[in-house]
Amino acid sequence: MKEKVLIVEDDINTLNGLAEILEEEQFVITKARNASQALSAIRKKPFNVVLMDYLLPDQNGLDVSRQILEELPDTKIIMMTAFGTVKNAVEAMKMGIYDYLTKPINLDELLIIIRRAIQEQRLISENIDLKSKLTDTYRFENIVGVSGKMQEVFQKVMKVAGSDATVLLRGESGTGKELIARAIHYQSKRRDKPLVEVNCASIPENLLESELFGHEKGAFTGAHKLKKGKFEVADGGTLFLDEIGELPLSLQVKLLRVLQEKRFNRVGGIDNIQVEVRVIAATNADLEKRMEEGLFREDLYYRLNVIPIRIPPLRERVEDIGPLTDHFIRKYAAKNNRTIQGITEEALKIMMAYNWPGNVRELENAIENAVVMCEGDYITPQDLPAYLQGPPMVDSPLLKIVMEQGDLSYREKLEACEREIIRMALAETNNNKTRAAKKLGFTLRTLRNKVKKYNL
Repeated sequence: MKEKVLIVEDDINTLNGLAEILEEEQFVITKARNASQALSAIRKKPFNVVLMDYLLPDQNGLDVSRQILEELPDTKIIMMTAFGTVKNAVEAMKMGIYDYLTKPINLDELLIIIRRAIQEQRLISENIDLKSKLTDTYRFENIVGVSGKMQEVFQKVMKVAGSDATVLLRGESGTGKELIARAIHYQSKRRDKPLVEVNCASIPENLLESELFGHEKGAFTGAHKLKKGKFEVADGGTLFLDEIGELPLSLQVKLLRVLQEKRFNRVGGIDNIQVEVRVIAATNADLEKRMEEGLFREDLYYRLNVIPIRIPPLRERVEDIGPLTDHFIRKYAAKNNRTIQGITEEALKIMMAYNWPGNVRELENAIENAVVMCEGDYITPQDLPAYLQGPPMVDSPLLKIVMEQGDLSYREKLEACEREIIRMALAETNNNKTRAAKKLGFTLRTLRNKVKKYNL
């Protein structure tokens, strides 16, 4: 799409000359000879850049620019004048004018400034789009979990997002702790500030202090320049410390100080660095046991454990396997340009029977594998990874699997079974709701309500 430029200039020769040159540079040009024409044009359609003459017959360019910026603050205005003074330039810049040129206009300089203005505008727009997409991606509604246990997690997370309290996420590897941490950040008032993620287990101990707190130039061999740590980078936003149970004791003291006093020193530094950061920590370790073994400080544990949230493993929420399977089929079918409709009843039984020690991450990998291997419209048992295809998994009935989950209420067990039975009926009828309703003995309206309820 060609960028649009509005030229506001009362001198007809200058106006036409600028218009001709900019049209040759592939800009779409609109011309105005006074303030009234300029305001009328900009209210009809937006412009990327406005070239504004300082002296106009009916109003001065600064006043017109002020009106434009009040209505369309993203517009880049370049002021042109034959009477350039430092005072005028300063006044223009304070008001939000993008740049200031003195006549006669240097055309090379003008083109550089216009292109730079448009590039900045594009980057700002892309940044806004990215933030919007991130916010949408990590909305609670987009984290899959229909089980009672996950609904409890979501309710707690929604409450926590509105506060600045420190959160400790606990759960096995692969349960989605990082996804919950991102959801908390992007639903909080800090969403426009940085979210910085650090995996405490993946960084060598001798580098972790510098990574978290930064270092001064010359602090150690190889420290050739000052480096800001993750706490400084995250100032005003959120710092997510994954695998916090692996944090060395030597750094636990320094982390405790930051949580208590909101300040720290860089490695090799003496100045206190003040920060305002929300900390979300996560672990799959038994912190209580590590405290008993002297590997984790008790005072730090209580500082982190202000709001504890436990993410249940997948084997404790078997009713989420179906919705997660649907979600990942859609995701990887789109990614691989496939038209896969779903999964067969036999393949789903295998999925339901498996214990999923790697939790949601393992299930996602299994479905990605199956989507790649699938040659038809539905994933079959033969498409699943080999380790899932053992006879015990195929022969395990759905009811038995659900009933063995002793910590589910009977209502949750009933809903899990009902959801999968409805899914089977839809699969057998190629998603024909009228035929599926007839098979199930439902009215069409009842089936539609249940499809909506179970996110089928």
